[in-house]
Amino acid sequence: MNFCGNQKIANFLQSAFKNGHFSHAYCLIGQSQVGKRTLCKELAAKILDTEVEKLSYNPDFLYIERLEDEKTQKKKKEISVEQIRELKEKIFNSSWLSGYKVVILDEGELLNEESANAFLKILEEPPEKSIIFILTEDDNLLLPTIKSRCQCLEMAAVSSDEIFNFLNNLGCLEEQAREIVRMCWGRPGKAKELFESSEAYDQNFVEQNRLEKILESPLYTRWQMMEDVLGEKIGLVKTKEKLVPILDYWMMFFRDKMINDLPQSANYQFKIDKTNQIKKILNANVNMRLAIEDLLTII
Repeated sequence: MNFCGNQKIANFLQSAFKNGHFSHAYCLIGQSQVGKRTLCKELAAKILDTEVEKLSYNPDFLYIERLEDEKTQKKKKEISVEQIRELKEKIFNSSWLSGYKVVILDEGELLNEESANAFLKILEEPPEKSIIFILTEDDNLLLPTIKSRCQCLEMAAVSSDEIFNFLNNLGCLEEQAREIVRMCWGRPGKAKELFESSEAYDQNFVEQNRLEKILESPLYTRWQMMEDVLGEKIGLVKTKEKLVPILDYWMMFFRDKMINDLPQSANYQFKIDKTNQIKKILNANVNMRLAIEDLLTII
């Protein structure tokens, strides 16, 4: 299996597959790019006896994610009830190949109230020979009744040595691999992205330098440093889109600090929570400048 890190979970699920002891639903919890999606697709390919690259062509593989808005070409905010109703219709049909049906629900925390209740009905009476994987960064945003019907598995950040070896196997040179290990914060998916995309690699340095300067500067200087984002005449929607990866970077930075500075862990957790709160309200009708200014006063 071409998978990096969280081997106990990977081995547990592979063993369940080999022994035919799969639960009907699993909830994989972990930060973005830690390997949730990769692991589930690898398992789905084994269960359906196909290649990962050909999963999308397999009628017994059902992948649910946010759809794109036809006007903006951007992903919608939520997973709709129509998507779950369509899933229900497909999953209760007979398998095309007389085997299992495998469902991956990505970003399960983005089910809205209606779609979450519709999905719960599937979990309450799941069809035979079906396996459902729910992927989420924050299981606290899932309905408790959905979580209670899943076997929950929490995926941790991956060790530096494992990611270094993973990058080596991809053909990454040693010096670059060590730099990427430092930048990816235990996320193999991020490490792979930084290796394969020079744009992502360069942008990571930009955000690192920006945050380091912000943290060592007085408040009025912090605000000036954010003006290159908030002051651009690119429209409100595009400004919000540009802010999201910046805030993601900040959260990962504080997580890394929290792990390596236990006496200050509560302080860093507060900063993570505040940053995440600002990220979540960006799509609401709020004054974006006031929200960011509030964040800059406490980080």
